[in-house]
Amino acid sequence: MFKSKYSTILTVLLVILIIAIVIIVVVIGINAYKDYQDSKGRKKVYGEMVEQGESNNNEDNTVVDDNNSYGDYNYILDGNNNNNNTSSGGTTARKKTKYYKEYPMIGYIKISKTNVDYPILTKATPGALDTAVAVMYPSNPTLNKQGVVVIIGHNYRNGKFFSNNKKLVIGDKIEITDLEGKKLTYTIYEISQVPDTDTEYITRERGDNIEIALSTCTDDGKDRLVILARVE
Repeated sequence: MFKSKYSTILTVLLVILIIAIVIIVVVIGINAYKDYQDSKGRKKVYGEMVEQGESNNNEDNTVVDDNNSYGDYNYILDGNNNNNNTSSGGTTARKKTKYYKEYPMIGYIKISKTNVDYPILTKATPGALDTAVAVMYPSNPTLNKQGVVVIIGHNYRNGKFFSNNKKLVIGDKIEITDLEGKKLTYTIYEISQVPDTDTEYITRERGDNIEIALSTCTDDGKDRLVILARVE
């Protein structure tokens, strides 16, 4: 009788364990599916604002840059000779473009409060946005200059890219460094939630201000969280 009772208890525990495992697997599957759908939704929200671009991978004339904290940079000669720019030996020098992985970049963004520390890629293509954050506007961006540069990044709700932008408040600081090493500190002065069709924050008059706008989807993917910051 003791053995029978013991066997019954083991059977019940085994059934409970199996049910628990099934529940865990189902929950993980549901969360993975939701993340996949959210990712598709966020990419759809960007719509025409995200330009489908070609891969910029180029294996020729590459000089690897080992002095960086990310480990995936290289310089690629762009192949366009400039007759007014020559080296001391008299040979024509070609402009170098810095790449992060296979995507051209123009600088770096750092937000200590949210542990954001990423390269800023030049074009907001789908591949670029899966790799880092990128410039949506203007089409030929220059950092730390008069006007506004709009930087977009995904909200994966996991701390990656701009997922924690919702934790930022007015007065928080953002550091932007260009490829020449010039670093400027921007102070957040406005935070808003707008429809994805609203571009007023891009086109507004800024006078002589040096500004950036950080844009990402809200957690539900329906609207856009926009953070404006400027050099004071």
